[in-house]
Amino acid sequence: MLRFAADNNLPAIDILTMKTFLSTVFFLLALALPWSAHAQQDSPLSFADSLAAEGDHYRAITEYKRFLHNYPQSPDSNRARLSIARSLIAGKRWLQADLVLQALIETSPDSREAEAARRDYADIAFERNDYSLARERYLSLAKSTEDRATLDHAHYRIGWTLLEEHQVEQAGLSFARLSPERAEQLAAALEDYQQLPKKSPFLAGFLSAILPGAGQAYTERYKQAALAFCLNAAFIYGAIEAFENDNYAVGGILLFFESGWYTGNIYNAVNNAHKFNQRQQAKYKGEMRQHFGLQLGWQGDRPFLLARLRF
Repeated sequence: MLRFAADNNLPAIDILTMKTFLSTVFFLLALALPWSAHAQQDSPLSFADSLAAEGDHYRAITEYKRFLHNYPQSPDSNRARLSIARSLIAGKRWLQADLVLQALIETSPDSREAEAARRDYADIAFERNDYSLARERYLSLAKSTEDRATLDHAHYRIGWTLLEEHQVEQAGLSFARLSPERAEQLAAALEDYQQLPKKSPFLAGFLSAILPGAGQAYTERYKQAALAFCLNAAFIYGAIEAFENDNYAVGGILLFFESGWYTGNIYNAVNNAHKFNQRQQAKYKGEMRQHFGLQLGWQGDRPFLLARLRF
């Protein structure tokens, strides 16, 4: 076996022994590197993020708060605050989410998370059907950003707040600020919305005043029409019979109750017309929501606009 010895009389090193030693070192390093890389990639927020992704928002909030307590100056602190707000939103704890988002916007107004917070801040009002407040917040969002996707999201939602409040023309003006293709499609949908079949409340009430039940039949509530006609006819017939038999007290009582049924019959017909119109509008708005999906989300670190068009 070959041996090499130094001139200074140091012990000779067996080449085979050296190879075995180096192989063992490289093997151990190979095992350690993946674990080291994994440890470097693992963020302190990873556990909280996984809880939020699983829908365990209560525990996720606790972990995000723990992170903020341990790392108050971390570059990820704004992301943690935004995540807390979104977990609160997922639990429909609107007021608490409002406070967290307000604090984030005030303390870091120029951060990327602040722009996302402004969008979420407006979306909260929209989701709880406070359309006036949502419109105010979306207008503020539109003024604070130059991002095309965020602007489209704001103008689309402003249009919806106006549509929900039956301000169709103003909704059209807001939708018109989207891309030409989407604006044209939404304009056509609004035109169809305005041409929905409607029932006149005045005509429904007038018909029921002439003939009880006629207004209900006009509004396509045929069972109510039959009931209104029969009840009013029965009370009128009973009153006439009572008067013909000189039973004026009974006749007066029957007429008193009949006046209530007669007035109620007119009110019911008018109310049915309003409900018919509301059902038609709600149904069509539901179809619009299915045909036009315009939703702002996140792709990596940048917002994106998702549009779904189904015909």
